[in-house]
Amino acid sequence: MSISKIRICVIFFDTPENKPYNTVDKTTEHLIFEWIIMSSRRNSRISAMQILYQSHQINAPISTIIEDFLKTQETEETLNPFCEKLIKGTTQNLENIDAEIDASSKNWKMHRLPVVDLIILRIATYEILYENEIDAATSINEAIEISKSYSTQDSPKFINGVLDNIRKTHENTTQD
Repeated sequence: MSISKIRICVIFFDTPENKPYNTVDKTTEHLIFEWIIMSSRRNSRISAMQILYQSHQINAPISTIIEDFLKTQETEETLNPFCEKLIKGTTQNLENIDAEIDASSKNWKMHRLPVVDLIILRIATYEILYENEIDAATSINEAIEISKSYSTQDSPKFINGVLDNIRKTHENTTQD
């Protein structure tokens, strides 16, 4: 669903039965708001995955890839701030992120992973390690859902296992 369709949905639900905005059921309003954020963030994660995938494949500067990516988009002239944050954070912390993935992927070496899985793992690992306002379970679930659409049939289970190991390790180190 495109963002414009989501906005239309919000306008509809903001004024059910011609009630003024301030009388809208707060539970419904809150759920709609959360759905919009989740959809927007999922789209940001997918865009970040596509950009980082292309960067990995052709080894070009991120800025060039983002420029080319934006040319293919119908409505966006700039990247969503959350998408920018994911790209920047993942690339700036790549060495640490890859070390975490390598340590947590039992019996798998990173060079053997499908590139899409590696990119999904990198983004989610960045979120788990560096984005404290995002619950680790949310990051893991989003990575699993994205892998269902963009990777192999076995990828969701693998990604879940690796990210859960990273989550557990990260929780143990932050509690100490």
